[in-house]
Amino acid sequence: MAAEPGPPPLSRNREYNVLWTANMVSQLGAQGTLIAYPLLVLGLGGSAFEASLAEFAIAGSRALSALPSGALADRVSRKTLMLVSEFGRAVALGLLALLVAIGHAPLAAIVVVAVVEGVCTSLFGTADQALLPSVVPSSQLADAVTRNTARYYLATIVGPGIGGFLYGVQRLLPFVAQAVTSAIAFVTLLFLRLPAPAPVPAPAPAPEGKGGDAERTEGALQAMASGLRWLRGNPAVRATVLFGTAFNLVFSGLLIAVVVMAQQDGRSGAEVGAIGALVGAGGVSGALAAGRLRRSLSPFTALMVLTWASAVLVPLLAVVPTGWPAGLVLGATAFLAPTATALVAGHQMMVTPDEMRGRLAGLIGVSMGAGAALGPLLCGLLLETVHAVPTVLSCAAAFLLIALGVAVTPAVRAFPALPDNREHPSGS
Repeated sequence: MAAEPGPPPLSRNREYNVLWTANMVSQLGAQGTLIAYPLLVLGLGGSAFEASLAEFAIAGSRALSALPSGALADRVSRKTLMLVSEFGRAVALGLLALLVAIGHAPLAAIVVVAVVEGVCTSLFGTADQALLPSVVPSSQLADAVTRNTARYYLATIVGPGIGGFLYGVQRLLPFVAQAVTSAIAFVTLLFLRLPAPAPVPAPAPAPEGKGGDAERTEGALQAMASGLRWLRGNPAVRATVLFGTAFNLVFSGLLIAVVVMAQQDGRSGAEVGAIGALVGAGGVSGALAAGRLRRSLSPFTALMVLTWASAVLVPLLAVVPTGWPAGLVLGATAFLAPTATALVAGHQMMVTPDEMRGRLAGLIGVSMGAGAALGPLLCGLLLETVHAVPTVLSCAAAFLLIALGVAVTPAVRAFPALPDNREHPSGS
């Protein structure tokens, strides 16, 4: 009897490719403004700390909204959430571009737009992550996560360079570009076809004296609490989320520190954009190698290599010139991230029930978002007080502590490997 054919390769999975494309287009615009926000604040006479506030606003609002976003993604249409988020982002960035065009873009307005962007990013990200197992077979999840990681780093190659170039031409152009890319992502998502959701039981009638709104609020809070209980009951997932948050905190802070250092040294917008492009190049190269590496490395080994290599490489930033040499150092660090991400995130998706995936994505979003918010803020404060070299060495010391923590945590040492789908590879 002939063996049953495996699932089609990801390259022929229509819904995955629609989802991937919409996210890619959206991230291209977001990566361009990631560089443009601090450049805009600095160009308007702001300090390094004020420049870090915009990044803090994005990451902080993303973190604060991630948990309710996750609960929402398990209760309403995930596709609708993604559409709403892209529409909101397009409107907010369009308004910021208008303020820049008329010469009235105060720091408060920039921060408000950054908050809107952070909330929209949270809605989009949790819904996207929760949807992935619905459009990709479990045997291809690791490959899909690797490709999604490559998508992020590919956006960091192209986006910052375009953002820096556009900012050099006209300050408002990076924000116009993100408004346009969000509109394109919105239209792309309209073509996404999803399987019919499982029927949801009708809610119980509200007891006398309690309004429906109160009951719905209580239900949302209970949904978030159940996600916390699930995470608390899974030590391996919990430990990797914590270490991932710490790594994200240090790396995101280091990135904004290097951008500010380059700007203070008089580097052009294109040179600053090259830093992000080189980080992205390292990540994409790592994603291309991740398919082979994840089959020869355990999750624990991949995390050890990532954290120890970061602790060794980052001190070089204290001696190399700002600009593209610093980008090369960060790119070498980013090379190792996709393998660890594919191994860890793929397992997290496989062990999480579908009705909990939005909440888990929200919890991870809270954790990672908190790291991404605090990292730039802390590094901005360090740059203001102790300046460049101590800031870089502090980040290197933090990576060393993370590496030591990974090495001695039993739950990480025992983190299970993903099954290897050699019989039906995902294809290119």
